[in-house]
Amino acid sequence: MSKPRLVLGVIGNDIHVVANRVLERGLKNKGYTVCNLGVNSMPDDFVFSSLEFGADAVIINSINGEGEVWAKTLRAKFDSVDLKNICLYIGGNLGIGDKPKKNIEKKFLDYGFNRAYHLPESLSILLEDLKKDFP
Repeated sequence: MSKPRLVLGVIGNDIHVVANRVLERGLKNKGYTVCNLGVNSMPDDFVFSSLEFGADAVIINSINGEGEVWAKTLRAKFDSVDLKNICLYIGGNLGIGDKPKKNIEKKFLDYGFNRAYHLPESLSILLEDLKKDFP
């Protein structure tokens, strides 16, 4: 299988661009085709960009903790436009306050994300999971 086509962006009212650009560069250096929406991307931006781009997966960044609110109904939005099989990844500072990492990640998995990374240590975690999910 060829490498998946990826939509990338920072969800909601979040302007933290550095991690988004690092992710884009790292993914492109590994041979992925990436459509980067940038910062302040609303849920519908991810859905309709994925349709237009022919994405296989969506990688969402959230650094300010707002992702919890914005991402809650995202899987249903993808399902409603017949993108039920798209892989959804989310990472960054996913929670507000001091909550256990596993609880925060479980919340996003319960929202329908395939993978969730609260305060990940490196990009290599995502790269390894992409290899597993798209062999």
